[in-house]
Amino acid sequence: MTRDHEPSLSEIADTAAELSELRATADDILSHAWAVERTRRLLDGREPAFDTDLWKTIVEMGWPDVLVSEPRGGGGAGIHELCVLTEAAGAVALPVPLASVASAAWCEDRCAEGISLVLEDVGATLREGEVTGSWPMVSFGAVAQRLIVLARRDGEPVLGIVDAAGGGVRRQSQQPLDHNPTSSITLTGAALLPISSGPDAVERHRNAVMRERLATIAEVIGIASAANDAAVEYAKVRTTFGRPIGSRQAIKHRLVDQRSVVEVARALVNRASDACELDHPDADALVSLAAFWAIDSLRRVPEGATQVFGGIAYTWEHDAHVHLRRAASRIAELGSRSFHRSVVARWLDSRSSTTRSP
Repeated sequence: MTRDHEPSLSEIADTAAELSELRATADDILSHAWAVERTRRLLDGREPAFDTDLWKTIVEMGWPDVLVSEPRGGGGAGIHELCVLTEAAGAVALPVPLASVASAAWCEDRCAEGISLVLEDVGATLREGEVTGSWPMVSFGAVAQRLIVLARRDGEPVLGIVDAAGGGVRRQSQQPLDHNPTSSITLTGAALLPISSGPDAVERHRNAVMRERLATIAEVIGIASAANDAAVEYAKVRTTFGRPIGSRQAIKHRLVDQRSVVEVARALVNRASDACELDHPDADALVSLAAFWAIDSLRRVPEGATQVFGGIAYTWEHDAHVHLRRAASRIAELGSRSFHRSVVARWLDSRSSTTRSP
């Protein structure tokens, strides 16, 4: 649940137990609903890697509505719960836009209707109720029904909804590494239905983006953890010169280091989630810190796991490249490494300045 105060130790323990139970439930459900090999088979097809029936199942379970308030029919839960679900989804390479749609539903405070996406702030302009802007790569943009756009009208920010099938919307298909239905989106005089304006619009959009970013990082954690776990199991049974390769120091150190990277990422996401829930002034910086770690270190885990598998991982029939592709595609959604590094650097410098001041 969303908190408005610093949690006590007992509350932290209770929350951890609840999240652990939620993860076990999510893992059990997804183990019956999907498998990595099914995502790999989607890569063979001509259509983008998106399963409509699977998405309907996810919607029926209420996962995209986990952040929506209970009075509006949602789960009334918080970012931690969403991150648990997206991490579980990442572990089985679920080809659905859970993080994006859940964040959009939170932004609108209404249960998801179709696929809604929150677009980044690219300086879109609004004139006489029509918005103009361009987004070069939007994951699952080709299957979106609604677009949540932050635009500016004479300098005043306005947050609104654009019908993706309406006039003035042009989408051009792109093909990312994981083959999800990505498209570039160009709005040229598209009708905008306002939902908020002024400083509240900026704040609402910022918080929605932060939630999506954290949930996406959690998904990458699930991908990286699954890749590393698979490499660990392989290292136990693959033998060379009469010994399992996992008994060799270089392999052991690689696998342990990769597990450490995953655990650090989880800790950073948990810390940033707390800050977002509490509306802490450090929330932006902590989200960027988690994103920077994902871009800089977490992305290497599926790469390292692929190396443990050796030549077999470079065959199409192996699942290793699925994790590698999905991690690369999800990380590309987090923004640039330099942007997050600069945010973190400014934050650390401000903290240092505060410490040095008399």
